[in-house]
Amino acid sequence: MSAKIGPFTKVQAITIGSLALIPLCYILILKNVFIMDLSMIGLSAEASIPLMTILLTSLFVLVAINLIKKGVAAGPVWRDRMIALVIFMVINIIFWACFEQAGTSLTLFADRNVDRLIFGWEMPASMTQFFNPLFIVIFGSIFSVMWLKLSKIGKNPSIPVKFSLAFLQIAIGFLVTKAALPFANEAFQVPILTVVFLYLFHTTGELFISPIGLSMVTKMAPKNIAGTAMGAWFLSFAMANFTAGIIASMTGGEGGVSLEGAEALAKYTDVFATLAYALLGIGLLIFLLNKPIQRLMHGVD
Repeated sequence: MSAKIGPFTKVQAITIGSLALIPLCYILILKNVFIMDLSMIGLSAEASIPLMTILLTSLFVLVAINLIKKGVAAGPVWRDRMIALVIFMVINIIFWACFEQAGTSLTLFADRNVDRLIFGWEMPASMTQFFNPLFIVIFGSIFSVMWLKLSKIGKNPSIPVKFSLAFLQIAIGFLVTKAALPFANEAFQVPILTVVFLYLFHTTGELFISPIGLSMVTKMAPKNIAGTAMGAWFLSFAMANFTAGIIASMTGGEGGVSLEGAEALAKYTDVFATLAYALLGIGLLIFLLNKPIQRLMHGVD
């Protein structure tokens, strides 16, 4: 018989608890500000901190500690693998926080500063989202065959190297916006090819990192916590999407005023270039740490 929690089975209790959390999550998102009284530390001002930032960060730290503790209990190999998994979770957050600009700042950039006129027809800004799935369809099978052939000849890059190359490609995608500045028209709009090439590099970067994530987690986690590890991996996506919103807000105008024209173009390209340089640095760091991370993984590839 399954364990019981009061009058309910464990499965029923988890289901009811999960449903009860829905309105709580709604309230937390609606009231996503925590006012901290800085007078407690000798200052007179108040600072607002997003409540979700506190909750998600705290949850991530607790989950990471729990994973490592479970790994320690399972033995040195699993301990090292759990440490590696936490490292990959942090990397995953950074990558997808930048990649998910597609649905926010990149669409607004396309709306305000991309010339979307094609043979007399103006493509809606929202339709620029079409390029990512298009490239997925085009390159998905090609990448699958490529990894198989590289494996056969023993040249398939390690997981850390694939993550590193993914960062390189998404960084190049963002830098395309900067490279397109000399081609901007009198309305301060860059050619539509800018977003085409941007999404091309972002998609190829995605194909380096996305297909291996879940497979990697199942290989690296002890069987008794495989579900927990999978949940932790999805938590990293939640944190990435929340962070993506924070990054997107950096491209907007002060005080809720939308930027337009030259000001908007400069703001978008500056933020995207800053992201690109940061991503290049992180990608290089991952590449340099390839061997130490591989040692922590103990043969998982």
